[in-house]
Amino acid sequence: MKTIDIKILDPRMKDQLPAYATPGSAGLDLRACIDAPLTLAPGSTHLIPTGLAIHLADPNYAAVILPRSGMGHKHGIVLGNLVVIRNQNNSLNCFN
Repeated sequence: MKTIDIKILDPRMKDQLPAYATPGSAGLDLRACIDAPLTLAPGSTHLIPTGLAIHLADPNYAAVILPRSGMGHKHGIVLGNLVVIRNQNNSLNCFN
């Protein structure tokens, strides 16, 4: 298994690192790093910080951020897909 370096940019996220929700999960769950609850109005978009940055030392690997299938189906929330470049030193942000 390859190692991925994660830099914690916001100390609130030190106990909220990406993790598998269940043993059979295909990917890790990533959490939002926000100060207050966020209401997404229909048709609006928001840039949502994760409080993390990642670094992939192997140029043959990439990190891909994809939406959970249930969120879009149940709540109409669609995540903009994101491919993380090899050296990501800035905050990893997601948008809907």
